[in-house]
Amino acid sequence: MSLRRPVSWFLTETGRRFSFAVVTSAGLACTVARYAPNTFFLQNYKDFVHYYNNGKPAELPKEIQDRFSRCLDLLNIAAVQRKLVAPFSVFGYDLFHAGSINTRFGVVIGVPVNFTYKNLDDLEKDGIMVNQKKVDWTSEVGKKLADALILPEKVQEFAICREIMMTQNNKIILDSSYPFASLFMAYTFSTALNRRLNLYAAPTMLRGVLYTIVGMFSAGTYFLLKDMTEVHYETETDKKLCELGPEFVESGKIFYEKLLSRNQALRELMGSEGERKYSKLGNENFGIRQPQLALVHRKQYFEDKLKELNGAQTDSSLEKPNATE
Repeated sequence: MSLRRPVSWFLTETGRRFSFAVVTSAGLACTVARYAPNTFFLQNYKDFVHYYNNGKPAELPKEIQDRFSRCLDLLNIAAVQRKLVAPFSVFGYDLFHAGSINTRFGVVIGVPVNFTYKNLDDLEKDGIMVNQKKVDWTSEVGKKLADALILPEKVQEFAICREIMMTQNNKIILDSSYPFASLFMAYTFSTALNRRLNLYAAPTMLRGVLYTIVGMFSAGTYFLLKDMTEVHYETETDKKLCELGPEFVESGKIFYEKLLSRNQALRELMGSEGERKYSKLGNENFGIRQPQLALVHRKQYFEDKLKELNGAQTDSSLEKPNATE
């Protein structure tokens, strides 16, 4: 009896208004939680992922800053927008981006420390450890990891341009709207089915089953929309990078080869944890979701583009003698 009374209260008009307010508040809170770190609290987000050396935020070397400026030139970023793009040294060995160039809060681009590596000595000085163990750079897997971490200058430019281009869209706004839309959809569906099927008079267990099904459907819809948005913009970014010229196509192919090699080396060095995290080919394991484009597919895309360019150059060279004749 004590349990039925609180549950019955939610069936009253006051209880339904309260439920609507809770769902709306939860949806708005999720939206703010996704939107705020990329706008209002962008600087705090940057500080959180910043690379710290001896307790102080590490500064980007001048050569990396100059390389970053060169990337802005390659992308023809307007002078007004250039002021909104700020590079910094990010923790880890993956590039990072946050914010949107379409907002007044700007963008931060994280450049990992391995962009400063030029040879094996630089890696040894950094004392890189995997699972609290120093890497044996003389071993086969150590050499593979070292080769993957050292990126040529042109490949670094490709990677930086990729991160900058990922902020030239409305992905933040879309990603922020999905939590609210999914929660509100779940509430609307549940309310509509309750009224249509008169489930308010049905046992509480039946409504519980309904809410579970609708909740799972809404959660699935949220992840589907989020993953599709990420994959869409990653695909568009790779296409636009190919338009920057053959050098970028070649650099893109090398960049993704390096990422795959790095993940393969980490898979071996990290043991069972690495096997859970990375596949044999070097892709990240995500389970049933696909929150990002597979690295193998991205590499294949640039390989195909490179073959197209080489084929077009071969055809044009064969046509020239005929034209002179």
